[in-house]
Amino acid sequence: AMKMENEIVASQDGTIASVDVAAGQSVEAGDILVTLN
Repeated sequence: AMKMENEIVASQDGTIASVDVAAGQSVEAGDILVTLN
């Protein structure tokens, strides 16, 4: 399996409130991956 890592840059500080996908789950454009506080 191909592993990918993407850096996320934000203009404001925040913390991850929840991860909304499971490891290995396929996602599509527009899917919510994480929820931030």
